[in-house]
Amino acid sequence: MYKDLADATESLKEEGYTHTFELGEDSVICKNLDKSYAPDEIKVRTSHKFDAGTDPGSEATIHSIETTDGEKGILITSYGMYINKKKSALIDRLLKTK
Repeated sequence: MYKDLADATESLKEEGYTHTFELGEDSVICKNLDKSYAPDEIKVRTSHKFDAGTDPGSEATIHSIETTDGEKGILITSYGMYINKKKSALIDRLLKTK
């Protein structure tokens, strides 16, 4: 298990999850690759939740993901009251592929 988000990020990069993905409105985007992926083009391999204390802004989940074209990377999402509804729905769709 990872001690914190930074440790998880480093370990996953060492395991080959080298790209950084982010949530769009209805897709997952990798700016490095200049590509966006629909939820059905992504497989969530692992998810690890971190809560660094009493500040709701410090809550995050790191997901290791793989795309249908073989790219691997990480997606870090916040959770709780700070996430918008569209992105929350997108996360739910992604987690159904796990």
